[in-house]
Amino acid sequence: MGPTVLVTGGTGIVGRPLVRGLVAAGKRVIALSRQVLACEQGGEFSDVEYLRGDVSQPLLGLEPPVYQELCRTVQTIFHLAARTDFKGAGLADYQAINIDGVKNVHTLAQEAGGHLHHVSTAFVCGTHTGIFSEENLDCGQQFRNGYEESKFRGECYLRECLAAGAAGITIYRPGIILERQPSPSSAHTFGPFIFLDAVFRLLLTAKMQDEKGPALRISGQRSCHLPFIFDNDVAAALLQISQAPDNDGKTYHVVCQAPFGNAVLEDVFNQAFGRRVAALVAKEAFTAVAPSQPERIMARKTAKYAPYMDFAVHFERRNLEALLGAIFCRQVEEDELLQAFGLFLASKKEEMAGREIAAQERQDIEGYFEHFLPAIIGQQLIANLASLSCAFWLKVGALPCRTLVVEKGCLAAIQSEGQGDFGYKVRPEVFLQVVSGRLSPQRGFFDGDIALEGDTMAALRTATALEEFFQCRPYLVS
Repeated sequence: MGPTVLVTGGTGIVGRPLVRGLVAAGKRVIALSRQVLACEQGGEFSDVEYLRGDVSQPLLGLEPPVYQELCRTVQTIFHLAARTDFKGAGLADYQAINIDGVKNVHTLAQEAGGHLHHVSTAFVCGTHTGIFSEENLDCGQQFRNGYEESKFRGECYLRECLAAGAAGITIYRPGIILERQPSPSSAHTFGPFIFLDAVFRLLLTAKMQDEKGPALRISGQRSCHLPFIFDNDVAAALLQISQAPDNDGKTYHVVCQAPFGNAVLEDVFNQAFGRRVAALVAKEAFTAVAPSQPERIMARKTAKYAPYMDFAVHFERRNLEALLGAIFCRQVEEDELLQAFGLFLASKKEEMAGREIAAQERQDIEGYFEHFLPAIIGQQLIANLASLSCAFWLKVGALPCRTLVVEKGCLAAIQSEGQGDFGYKVRPEVFLQVVSGRLSPQRGFFDGDIALEGDTMAALRTATALEEFFQCRPYLVS
């Protein structure tokens, strides 16, 4: 077994892929967190030693003999533990973990003679405008919340240590971190998917109430952007940079080369519903006209995220590219975002995997594919629809996969294999609700009952046409 590495926050969003990478590299890994979940102590994490501790406490909340053992054995520390929500009233609510915790972990690094790899955030930039370099820190900026300011203060402490001659400190500033493979615990994690979930559900409710109503206004600049990056990409950067010989004393912006544009996000919302249901407007324009009831609800439910909808800072990543190259993490694609978001939605509820399909359900589903749909081959799915041409698959429970081929708005063929650019995975009882017109496929997706596969954006767009088809031609189940 190789050198010992301590990862604080080792069970967190970035901690999990980082721990996997360290174990794969042959490191002996000790993960410290305030809660050690039973599921983390088996399977792929069976080679990891877990410690229950608290970085905000002296000796990291550990018994003295355990702490002293860390001082003797640990050579590298990745400090990820932090309070990352926006729920605190101010800086004082984040002081213990995000500032005192940095000091306590740095003390351990000094006593152990180890290298501290500190994970901060790109948002130490606060309200700074324009370009923010990796060397920048205190630019006289203000902060949107206590979280940002606390991470800034933590970095300031480490910068002071470096200025005083300390060695063995590397700082990383990731952007807005997305989970590529959300787990059931993700539904309880404060993050961007919670924001997307709130917006999508409110848009869906408004759409259901008024099919032809005006677009809901969301306060935000279309010309601004969000620095999304996936958790496994952040972990990969930490692993690679930490192994470089000349990282001591440097700061790295762990962000994509191109941020995710607000205009792209607006387009995702609208394509998902097949029409213009959302419109980003500047804050001044939003307040100039009295908001509607749905707009007021939207503003209230997304208030903590609203300041970031006007974000326009560009993060220079010269240090990062010098080690990892300019092509590292070009950008997060909209289809990647939707695929991960779909997994997030599915993770919010208990899966019914393994449930046998009831005999009546099987009969109804087979009747749909073998009798109902064949009877309309060659016919238009929806009146006056000639723009839809695609092939997609349907996977209903454990039943064989079927592919539907649509040409110029007409059902052209039903094939027995799963082919096409995208598809839908759905439980039998949900499928029957959808084809009988009792459940919107979009509602099924946002409720986590329908998983989109392949080209997720195309699957969402097609779901809009399919919804109208199911309403016009409902399948009467037994």
